[in-house]
Amino acid sequence: MIDLHCHILPGLDDGPESLDDALEMCRIAAGDGIRTVVATPHCYTGRYANDASTILPVYDLLRRRIRDEGIDLTLLVAGDMHIDPDLASFLQDNPSLCPGGRFVLIELPSEVVPRFIGEFLFALRVKGFTPILTHPERNLMIQRRPTLVEEWLPGGVLTQLTAMSLTGEFGAVAQRASFALLDRGCVDFVATDAHSPEWRRPVLSTVAALLRERIGEEGACRLVEENPRRILAGQDPLKIGQIPS
Repeated sequence: MIDLHCHILPGLDDGPESLDDALEMCRIAAGDGIRTVVATPHCYTGRYANDASTILPVYDLLRRRIRDEGIDLTLLVAGDMHIDPDLASFLQDNPSLCPGGRFVLIELPSEVVPRFIGEFLFALRVKGFTPILTHPERNLMIQRRPTLVEEWLPGGVLTQLTAMSLTGEFGAVAQRASFALLDRGCVDFVATDAHSPEWRRPVLSTVAALLRERIGEEGACRLVEENPRRILAGQDPLKIGQIPS
């Protein structure tokens, strides 16, 4: 399995505070059957002022320690971006933070959907980036109206659900919204969005089992393995049931 969204680099955001905690998260992920983790620190002006210059040295350190500890895990790097009018320029200056060279993880506010979101996502597409909305099921407005997400998909926007939302660990409301999006074919992949070795852990096996029961083996594989691999290769993900060209 491949985890495309994980706050696993220490000391950069609200993820692990220490290198030891980060290494424990790596051990948990490897023990769960995750073979590749993409470290995605928040890049949030005014709160987590990260860019390639702050992220890459910590990434290189953790990658070396993974090798030294003999942990069977490949670590890659990207960023978890927050909505900002200068985001396209930031991405052009920090291309190493875009999975597959063109995809960008974008976190919505937790309570509202900005009125300008459609124009913002379109502007990123014009600049050559493919937006991935991370955990839309945890947004209050989308929880009330999951079909809101469908308005953005025809423009090439992708979506990622959080594993713990599907398993109910973020509450019944987030779980219902997750299932609504999943059942309407609005989900491109599932990630852990892990933050620690304790409550928000880097585990995908539980949600993979749930997905196998709900959408079958092929669908589950597509959301936790095949589509993440395609994104890392710079390829568009496949919808469940879609035959590769």
